[in-house]
Amino acid sequence: MKKFETKLNLQPKNTCSPITIFRFRRTLKQWRRTLRSVDIIFDSRRVLPGETLTGNVVVKTDKEFECNRVVLKVVSKERTEVGSGDSRRVDEKHIVSRVFRISEGGIIQAGTTSFPFSYNVPRGLAPSYKGYYGWIKHTVEGVVEVDWALDPKMTIEYRVIQNRPPCRPEIVDTKAISETENGLYVQLNENCVRLDSGILVGFKVDDRKRMRAVRFDIMKLEDVKCGWSKTKHHSSVQNKYYELNPDDWGRWQEIQIGEDWRHNIPFKSLLFHLSYYLKVTLEIDWGSDPEIIIPLTISDSAPEEDVLDEIAKDLGLDDW
Repeated sequence: MKKFETKLNLQPKNTCSPITIFRFRRTLKQWRRTLRSVDIIFDSRRVLPGETLTGNVVVKTDKEFECNRVVLKVVSKERTEVGSGDSRRVDEKHIVSRVFRISEGGIIQAGTTSFPFSYNVPRGLAPSYKGYYGWIKHTVEGVVEVDWALDPKMTIEYRVIQNRPPCRPEIVDTKAISETENGLYVQLNENCVRLDSGILVGFKVDDRKRMRAVRFDIMKLEDVKCGWSKTKHHSSVQNKYYELNPDDWGRWQEIQIGEDWRHNIPFKSLLFHLSYYLKVTLEIDWGSDPEIIIPLTISDSAPEEDVLDEIAKDLGLDDW
């Protein structure tokens, strides 16, 4: 009885003729030799919501070539990531996703060719942000669409910055906010951090035996959504220490914190909610450290004219 041997042909079938493949490879090789770079140059990489982002998509080439069109893709998205391994969860939201045609198809000449663009940034757009659980990014992508090759492209991030917060009027009452916790006393004239001068904190310690140091922290609270869950992260953005000595017992002291603010202003987006609070901690040698927590707002500094007016009123100079 004859045995029949069966051989399986596992080689993929070629759906293109050898001539077509040769032409494609030759075109691709010529294209790679021809096109040198695609770049994006902004007039300004930082922009406020409501302003116009302007710049140029720049194509540099050794030889002329034909393109179908040049487009600009604008994307704004935020992403959160919580956990790791099997319990890792990711959430991503697209705030903006738009495509603009900035040039019709045609011949791009050898050398450098610039294609200007402008994009009106939406009012109320969330700022650029990088936090513990994720980020908010804003990007533009310049794409040169061609046949017989991968579309050359370049993606660059731009920064959406925040407007300065409104200026809140100063409060004169020195006991506007008063908190006490286990021998630690804190008084604030206002629960407001001003961008240039920060916030003045009054404090007192009434326990001589446990006197060591007082720590002042401006804490950032990052509330995030990730799918069906919510989580928080606390971090100190500014801190100061005050070393206590026996002469400080029972006496009111003052310390300034938060000067020259260089952090995000509180905001709320689809996945993030950012806020701040003051934490004052009495560091002791034994037991749990007493601490006081006070929510904070952020205010612009008072204009110089307003400051001079206040000084004039205090001096009784109404015609200042």
